[in-house]
Amino acid sequence: MSCPQKTSEAAPEGPPHDLVHGRGQKPAEAPKGNLTASHGEIDSADIAMDQVQTLTDLTVQKLLTDCLSDRRLQRYAPAAGDSGVAREDLYLWNCNMSEAFHFALHIAEVSCRNSIHNALTYRNQRWFEDPTFLKILDPSRQRDLDNAVKDEARQHGAVMDAHHLVSALSFGFWEHLTTKRFQRYLFPRGFQKNFKSAPWDAKLEDLHTLIESVRRWRNRIAHHNAIFDKGPSAKYQDTLKLIAWSSPDLETWVANRCRVNQIINARPKGE
Repeated sequence: MSCPQKTSEAAPEGPPHDLVHGRGQKPAEAPKGNLTASHGEIDSADIAMDQVQTLTDLTVQKLLTDCLSDRRLQRYAPAAGDSGVAREDLYLWNCNMSEAFHFALHIAEVSCRNSIHNALTYRNQRWFEDPTFLKILDPSRQRDLDNAVKDEARQHGAVMDAHHLVSALSFGFWEHLTTKRFQRYLFPRGFQKNFKSAPWDAKLEDLHTLIESVRRWRNRIAHHNAIFDKGPSAKYQDTLKLIAWSSPDLETWVANRCRVNQIINARPKGE
């Protein structure tokens, strides 16, 4: 019979090496960087049971191996051995971690693309028809836009406007709009006009790098790859920072709802 595993606020052994000293649920310290530091605390007693991990029994281990493939699970074997648990335990922990990230990533992407879209509509309410804008676009992104316009026009007809395109276009498209080629068109006085809480001395390339980090992390999770040893705590900080640059209040609210820190610190460990 499997036994629940004990957890503590101490950093677990083995990778990842950046175990949570960040934002959100306890355990946490004030993070480095430009993020806000005021977060409501959550009583550790309320989350203690959530942090208990139950190790998989042999039946579940065989089921996962048969259905997910031995080769896939072998990716987790070295780290599992270091922790004294089965590789399946690390795999399921990774799944829990990926699930916990979804909420913050959702808010980060939607708030980010809306902030960029505000810059577009300030220039032209029908920016997707603006010859100057279209000329700046990379050809591959031009094709993405053309396809999105056709799809949305097919669905919404004459009432289709720029706002229908916001969710129709990929996060990569919005990231492209923060490259240097758009600085004069969209952000002549700095991107802080739209990302109102970004540091005053941050450059557009800093925004682009931050968006790229969050987008790549989101894609890694979407493709069900391992994230537990790829710096999840640092990526969580990036995700919160991107939200904070649009709205510190929104970032605080998201951090207080997210369970990413809890899950990272709930790494399965053997007796």
